Amino acid sequence: MKKKILSGIVGFAITLLLVGCETTDPYFSYSDPTPNLVNFSVDIISEPSGAVIEINDNYVGKTPLTVDIKGWEATRTFTRSHIIVARPMEVGGQTQVKSFIDWHEPSETYGDTIPVKIYFNMNLIRIPGKYDININI
Repeated sequence: MKKKILSGIVGFAITLLLVGCETTDPYFSYSDPTPNLVNFSVDIISEPSGAVIEINDNYVGKTPLTVDIKGWEATRTFTRSHIIVARPMEVGGQTQVKSFIDWHEPSETYGDTIPVKIYFNMNLIRIPGKYDININI
């Protein structure tokens, strides 16, 4: 009889130890199983100012401007992919694009970090490449 009680107590203690050793995800807590999504303010600036900014094909304004981008609070990473386009106001300037990838859950290893500032240098010009095309075969 003592052997059955002792074996029951040992089994119960081992179960408690195994449950207590379970690894947990640092971004989730037992009190709140869903990760927090928050808006992060991002300053978009350009040199010279006045570039037309589009985010995911939507006009948002001219630089300088501040936009709110939703992201994971714990890692400051994007919740969805973003393509930010800056179109120059001056003739001869080049349209510039910055792409950011997302991840479907908060993670330190996946997705891009939401920057505090995004800078576009609208004075950059594209240098055409040299092509040697020989059509006399």
